[in-house]
Amino acid sequence: MTTNRKCIVDNATLSGVERIVGESKIKNLAYKENDILCLEKLVTAILFSDRLIGIDDYKTEYRSARLKKFDFIDFKSVSSPTYKQLSAEAADFARRMTFSLDGSVPAGDVVKFFETLRIEPQLRWDIFVSSEYLTLSFIVQDPKDVVHEQAIESIFRTEATDSDQVATSNNYSPQFQVREASDISEIKALVHTLASENPNFKSEQLTTALNRIMFGYGWAAERSYFYNSVAEAEAADVFLAPLRDAFCESCCRIDYPSTVQGLLETLKTKSQETIASILTPSGQSHFALKLPFFTSYLISKTDTPKQCIELALELRNHKDFQDCRVIFHNLDHLPHIEKTKELNGILKYLNDSCRGLMKKYAVSTENGLQYSLSLGVTGPSVNLNSKLHQLFRAHKNKPFTRTFRNIAQDMLNVERLGSLHEKVCSSFREHEESSYPKISTTPKFMKNKENEHSRPAQLE
Repeated sequence: MTTNRKCIVDNATLSGVERIVGESKIKNLAYKENDILCLEKLVTAILFSDRLIGIDDYKTEYRSARLKKFDFIDFKSVSSPTYKQLSAEAADFARRMTFSLDGSVPAGDVVKFFETLRIEPQLRWDIFVSSEYLTLSFIVQDPKDVVHEQAIESIFRTEATDSDQVATSNNYSPQFQVREASDISEIKALVHTLASENPNFKSEQLTTALNRIMFGYGWAAERSYFYNSVAEAEAADVFLAPLRDAFCESCCRIDYPSTVQGLLETLKTKSQETIASILTPSGQSHFALKLPFFTSYLISKTDTPKQCIELALELRNHKDFQDCRVIFHNLDHLPHIEKTKELNGILKYLNDSCRGLMKKYAVSTENGLQYSLSLGVTGPSVNLNSKLHQLFRAHKNKPFTRTFRNIAQDMLNVERLGSLHEKVCSSFREHEESSYPKISTTPKFMKNKENEHSRPAQLE
């Protein structure tokens, strides 16, 4: 059976891929982890699609280079009236989002967004003798381990660059609210009020940092709505850059969720957990958690990220991946409850396969051989007495099991697994002024406390 599964990949993902393959230089070194995730997005989209689509909405000076670098992507020019309408709707959607503060911490819509990103920003006063500096600080478990917070803050920095390259002039800034002061609707007004209430105020870095995060939140909302709208019109799946992915996961207002992404991410996570469990006795499980699933596999078979992409383009024509796409095609024709049943069936096959792998490698606990997965996508499986559509047979779900189990098996046979992270980062070209950004952090136990060095910043 031939299929025509289409996947849309956003331009921010492609920008990350450009950096990791060495096409452009990287200035913010904390951004490498984001670019690895962008590579994972692209190769996954390649493997599970028959056709990749990009949106040709970059400004003229950037457009031609992008088209040449990704000649395996069909860049689509949305008609001017349609593009104008979608952009206006996306901007309106972003403006209806709210960035709220309750005391010194975020509140409302934006909280789920930050929870998905696993960051916890807070407004604080940094105290030096008799001078106090207003800052945006990240609450962390260990102030010596802030790699994740640096990476996320770096993504917010780069969002401004991406927006400069897109041909849109709409206002997509979300609303700003302070629960204790309904008359404050701008960040600069909040900063002015906080400063005027503190006789020890010296200077502030809050305006720039908070503006950056608020901008990223609005741009993520605008781009997420825009790309999901185009994907719905094209009957395509959509693969977005990590920040936008987090927005879609945290925001319940996007009406075009992707069954494909939810299933693939679950399959990858469970396979990765199996590898980690098997490798733990040898002390190599750190690797299994370090790199995304398909990136790990592809870089183990190649030498550079660019070769990973080339191998993915080759593997997409293999029978197992073709069969997986047939299953996705069939899923599109099932009602919601029956689709859920089939998805859970796929996950059950993978669960059984993972158990087989763990038995083979004698992974055990104090209670003997054990392995438990919490399976299920989009809700629990529901059994009905009515006859189900006969689009599936049990064996038709097994291509997913074969694909993910075989890759996991291959990964367990790879020697010097820890070197793969070095290989996937081998093509980065660092800018002459490259560096890691400095961020302010606060130990978690100090979140609601103050001492001679720091205290929460909130209106009196």
